[in-house]
Amino acid sequence: MRLVPVLPGGWWTVVGAALLMAALLALAARPALGPETDPGTRAGWVRRVLLAVVTLTLLAGPGLPARESQAVSSLEVYLLVDRTGSMAAEDWAGGPGAGGGTRLDGVKEDLRAVVDAHPGARFSIIALDSAAARELPLTSDVQAVRSWIDSLQQEVTDRSTGSSLERALPLLASTLAAAAERDPEDARALYVLSDGEATDEGAGVDVVEAAQASWRELGALVDAGAVLGYGTEAGGPMRAFDGSGTDGGYIEDPATGQPGVSVPDTAALAAVAEGLGVPYLQRDGTDDGSTSEFTDIDVAVTTALTDGRERHGVQRYLTWPLGLIASVLLTWELVHLAATERGLRRLTRPTEGAR
Repeated sequence: MRLVPVLPGGWWTVVGAALLMAALLALAARPALGPETDPGTRAGWVRRVLLAVVTLTLLAGPGLPARESQAVSSLEVYLLVDRTGSMAAEDWAGGPGAGGGTRLDGVKEDLRAVVDAHPGARFSIIALDSAAARELPLTSDVQAVRSWIDSLQQEVTDRSTGSSLERALPLLASTLAAAAERDPEDARALYVLSDGEATDEGAGVDVVEAAQASWRELGALVDAGAVLGYGTEAGGPMRAFDGSGTDGGYIEDPATGQPGVSVPDTAALAAVAEGLGVPYLQRDGTDDGSTSEFTDIDVAVTTALTDGRERHGVQRYLTWPLGLIASVLLTWELVHLAATERGLRRLTRPTEGAR
């Protein structure tokens, strides 16, 4: 048996309650235990002591340690999110002038759709800007995933040194390989959300060659997912971002001095999807809004989605015996109070004929 306090504050709450009860019982002890005190008053004080002890024991939370098994989804969802400056291009659903927004607005909508479609899955997020970084390790905390999505912003423009999807490949490869070794029976889905535009002058290709990784090799580690591309053929201008959220104007094209226009690299995105063996969908916010094309997991994968078992250490509280004792003592106290009340009424009742 072990004690795990049931109220917030833990043992501080139990100690505080014990001190308060001890003080009140000490105040009542002198009149209740005096030499001329009747037995009924003494019994009442003892009864209240017992009730205080039982209450404190309940607050201390006596119980037995146990293990509880719960069915969980064995699906792991990995999200590679491009947040480079080009993802701020204003060509989502017609752009701000038409009631739309930026490519990142579309990314947020689609990320929420993926999370909603797989509420029991575990999620991991890798963000891509000038470098790739794991921003959320594999977790079943859906609220943490939603909070990250809500706070998603483009990288600070002045800090950008160029990027490409290839820069994320080594981190993705090591992450998925480690996951496959750790839980070989789990199903894994990978979603790549990007416009595919490379701005690092081929540096990402050198990184991939040094790591000896490829999208095709990565495809052997995933069971489902999709490559979601963002942007239109006409492209769109991009707002600069300084990290404060203030309007920094549009990012200029050095060659013309005019606002630069970002156009998605659909060929690069299609090549990534082919290597991974997953569908490629170009998203521009002008379709019917259906997300089932990329959120529905293949039937072959769904057979494993509820095979997982998650075991938790739990405390089996032994409260009912103490509750039964407390109810008996409380009933005894109420009966005593009722009898005392009747006695007081008899003593204070006017004698017959008195005025």
